Amino acid sequence: MEFTWTSSVERELSGPGIQLQVLEYSAQPMEGPLQGFPQMLNRPGRWRQLAVHTQGAGATLETGALQYLRGNLEMQAVSAAGGGGGLGGFLRGAVTAAATGEGMFKTAFKGSGVLYTEPTQLHLLLGDLRGESVIIDDGAFVACVGDISVGRHVNQGFAQMMGSGEGRVQPKLTGTGLFALQSPVPPEEFQVLELQNDVLKVDGNLVVAYTDGLQFTVERSGRGLIGSAKTGEGFIQAFRGTGRVWLTPTLPLHYRPSVMATP
Repeated sequence: MEFTWTSSVERELSGPGIQLQVLEYSAQPMEGPLQGFPQMLNRPGRWRQLAVHTQGAGATLETGALQYLRGNLEMQAVSAAGGGGGLGGFLRGAVTAAATGEGMFKTAFKGSGVLYTEPTQLHLLLGDLRGESVIIDDGAFVACVGDISVGRHVNQGFAQMMGSGEGRVQPKLTGTGLFALQSPVPPEEFQVLELQNDVLKVDGNLVVAYTDGLQFTVERSGRGLIGSAKTGEGFIQAFRGTGRVWLTPTLPLHYRPSVMATP
């Protein structure tokens, strides 16, 4: 059975002069069913592509994410590793980027036009920044557009708990605009929690992003060092204060073959 791929806009998010669109591609059979016979189909999974629209605002993509662009857009590589100036800062940035798996450089664009990313079978989550900073889980960043700078955040939570001097390096977006993240969890299953002088404790790697107004710590689980089946180390992640947390409670279900659905 041969298929043709058809696209539709799955969701979109807009701001002044900027827009993010998620295009979803689904496989449709090229041949109609034979009369009198049921058509049993084993269709390929769906694919998704991000379209980044900008009318003069800056846009940044994860390195290697661009498939093609249309319009008057200039491209340059920008460092997201930080680490200070000179060769020493460059090397420190390279080491931390290698340790986290995040690219040391992102691809930035200036001008007006549309950027299209490589298709993926992961789901694409759209969000907005309101003059704040958001810290993103490793490997989740796809793109941002607007007045947003891309840097890095050194998370010392796990390092302090384990008595290590090296922290976990994560992407950090700062400013105002729109951003896109990727996850095996559909956007409908995300919970964006608004904390107001509150406390959130999470057992497991379920947080994809959080605003940096929240205080993040790693604490021992009440189950003890060998009692936590989810973290494997007996630790929980705690968020205190006021801000937003992007949570994926159903993430463990997407890694169980018995309940895994077609993307």
